[in-house]
Amino acid sequence: MRTIYVGHNPRYAAVCFEETDLVAVFWHECRGNMAERAGAMVEYCRQNKVVTIYHEKLDNLMKKIMTACEPDLIVVGEYHLLLKQDFIDIPRVATINMHGSPLPLYRGAHPINWMIINGEKEGAVTCHYITEGLDCGDIIAQYRYPILINETAYDVRPKIEETGSRLLRDVLRRFKTEGRIEGIPQDVEKASYFPPRKPEDGGIDWNMPAINIYNFIRALTRPYPGAFSFLDNCKVYIWRAENPLCDDVITSDTFTPGTIIKAEHDRFSVAAGDGRFLIITDWESDNAEVKEKMRFGDN
Repeated sequence: MRTIYVGHNPRYAAVCFEETDLVAVFWHECRGNMAERAGAMVEYCRQNKVVTIYHEKLDNLMKKIMTACEPDLIVVGEYHLLLKQDFIDIPRVATINMHGSPLPLYRGAHPINWMIINGEKEGAVTCHYITEGLDCGDIIAQYRYPILINETAYDVRPKIEETGSRLLRDVLRRFKTEGRIEGIPQDVEKASYFPPRKPEDGGIDWNMPAINIYNFIRALTRPYPGAFSFLDNCKVYIWRAENPLCDDVITSDTFTPGTIIKAEHDRFSVAAGDGRFLIITDWESDNAEVKEKMRFGDN
């Protein structure tokens, strides 16, 4: 089976190479952690003599190149451009996508960050047929994994890699033996969409319950842009906090949300909207006097 991989995930490219005749990998510009992953993928392809094709948009030239590859299957994963129908129709068998959520929930961008922000206890990777709609094609298979309360988005990433690679390998083997696989339509009434996240979306609302703030912080911590607040005009990044639902966490309704109750040994206790104190254990600021301030809030 001849395949094209479209995306930036080195493990997905490797699975396609190991299970099929991977004729080409298409990828586009990306930044940060994704750029490192793309670099690892390109190096893997170089070592295994797989053609890689960089592009900035899906134009007629890219369509001609993909068509000339004569693929049976196009596999998309971690790719930020939407395929139009004329690209979807290129392969002989199908065009499929690997999406990092339990579809039909969390359609759209950055699903792992959104799942942790919302306190989900379980995530999934879904393999589905691609249509022109956003993550709404029939589901081929879906594998789940647990999300623990102390895990950050970075901590969960290896689970996504392992689960997604295992899922893709199983799906490719099924395609080789079964031909086109019958998919399961998504339940539209259960579908949810989430937009791409931007660095400026990381502002903390201290009026939220402490557990919501805790989830927000662990969803956005390194290597992501981070959750932040302000002391006067000084921006403070909050990288890690303790679970506020622990039995020994003190609560009080006498402090305004965002008030720093205690600061010692680089640890802060901050009042949240539900009266609980959130203990911040990893933070960053350019202001050397930040620990003397007594309130987080708007700038």
